[in-house]
Amino acid sequence: MAGTPGKAAEPTRGGPEWLMIAAVGVLAVGATAVWAALRLAGGQTVSANPVATSIELATGTLRWSTAATVWLALMGTALAVVAGIGVRWWSGHRARRSRVDTAQRHLGNGTDIASVTAKAVAAKAVSLGVTDTAAPAAFTTMIGVPLGRTLAGTPVYGSWEDMHLDIWGPRQGKSTSRIIPAICEAPGAALATENKRGNLDHTRLVREFRDEHGTPTRHVWVFDPQGVANEEPWWFWNPLSYVTDETQAEELAQLFGAGEDGQDAKRDPYFDPEGEDLLANLILASALAGEPITTVYERLVVRDRGHEAVAVLDEHDYPLIARALNARLNYAAKQADGIWGTAIKMAKCLRGRTVRAWVARTGPDDDRPELDLAGYIRRGETLYCLSREGVGSVGPLVAALTMAATKTAEAIATASPGGRLPVPMLCALDEAANVVRWPDLPKLYSHFGSRGIIIMTILQSWSQGIGVFGERPMKLLESSSNIYIYGGNVRESAYLEQLAKLAGQYYRTARNISDSTGRGGGGSRSVSVHTTLENIFTARDLASWPRGRLLLFSAGNPPTILQTVPWWDKPYADVIRQSLSEYSPDTTPPSTAEDASDDESAA
Repeated sequence: MAGTPGKAAEPTRGGPEWLMIAAVGVLAVGATAVWAALRLAGGQTVSANPVATSIELATGTLRWSTAATVWLALMGTALAVVAGIGVRWWSGHRARRSRVDTAQRHLGNGTDIASVTAKAVAAKAVSLGVTDTAAPAAFTTMIGVPLGRTLAGTPVYGSWEDMHLDIWGPRQGKSTSRIIPAICEAPGAALATENKRGNLDHTRLVREFRDEHGTPTRHVWVFDPQGVANEEPWWFWNPLSYVTDETQAEELAQLFGAGEDGQDAKRDPYFDPEGEDLLANLILASALAGEPITTVYERLVVRDRGHEAVAVLDEHDYPLIARALNARLNYAAKQADGIWGTAIKMAKCLRGRTVRAWVARTGPDDDRPELDLAGYIRRGETLYCLSREGVGSVGPLVAALTMAATKTAEAIATASPGGRLPVPMLCALDEAANVVRWPDLPKLYSHFGSRGIIIMTILQSWSQGIGVFGERPMKLLESSSNIYIYGGNVRESAYLEQLAKLAGQYYRTARNISDSTGRGGGGSRSVSVHTTLENIFTARDLASWPRGRLLLFSAGNPPTILQTVPWWDKPYADVIRQSLSEYSPDTTPPSTAEDASDDESAA
């Protein structure tokens, strides 16, 4: 659609008619001003009819006085001032508007989207029992997850049952307007993943919930084996602490099998499943023996040590798994090399020199605390998981920690009244395709929401999600998301065409005007009106989506446009600036959109 989204240009109307109307309007205003000046000047009888007054003035019946000139000048000055104020207000009003805002009249407004307004979402929070617990800080919200504001200024939230899927291209404001506010305002435990350090630096001090003396009241745990934020391993987490049976061992092995390429990887139909199963066998054995996960890698590279795992499995009454592992130890050389080599490749992130300190004790004198996932969740603390994609990535470990945390939260919820967490847990999975390759996530999405485990999966594009989960699971993820947000800067035509269809259509009324001239110089004009059904947005509109706006699809409601609300417009903006001053390498934290150029580069 050319021009403004949702507002097609009408055919140009005839020029002479409009010029005549404009001329008459100017004359009418002038005549009225002259009449008013003469009436105010006094000294002579002035008709109540401005037109008659103009005629009398032209014929000399009335005279123009100095007083009338003064009054006319005063009225002109007053009119100019009022016009100036009006122009300034309109200019500012237009500056705050975006080119897509005109489409809002065809989208959800008012009662159409009542279920995501603060009043409705707060009522749901009360019904879920969330408000029974006091908020940890004045700026945290027990209402729900902040989404933005309607164009009329109404705050909009996702409830404590809603799951989120966000698709934002680079530098559109997802961190400043979505992730950072969601983390800051979460009332309970929070988990955040990213491949940089920006979200961490912005929110770390906020999540410490410092008291009046400046002392943190809650722990902030930063899992950073690759040194993304140069964090020291003052604590550790053994992924095997999550594993208590063969099912959990297989879940953990699946995350290692997903590797760096997810569904995009070229998987061998025999060696990859066999290698993943071998890895699950060794994971189970080490978990049963109370060993660190690095032992799994040691047994893979020194194959004879696999017999140790066989003995452990037999000892703990897993005879069939023990036999399967023993068989793999005795396969023909070529077959065994293929299976064991595949498993080694899957587990290669465990060999890194800096990784061991994050996943195991370094010796008998190591008295560092081990992360207790259940305790972190119950205490409402915050866990940041950092990993870069590419060579040296610890993505499988980040995915494992994310899975273990959410599954632990699920167990706590199951044992809680109503089968829900007393205070919801927020998981902001930024760069989910690069950092959290969790193949089963789409299957678990709706279930987690019913447990009070709120997950925000944030992707840069639709195809990125397909690369990790596959096409059908990605569609399942979309369908399971009560809150689906498009933030712009995606240039995938097929996806944008589908999104345009999802946004809906509107009835456009158009006028066709035709003129005809007869032989005698006479003419006629015919006007026809017709109505067509057109998409509110085109793929082009969505590809060029402006910053400061998001397109919200919420369950049971028509889509609507929201204004984004960046963190510097939030009541805790000063706390974020203090966090940046203390924790970020950049000592000049941005304070406004202009100053920030965009802290998306860091976040």
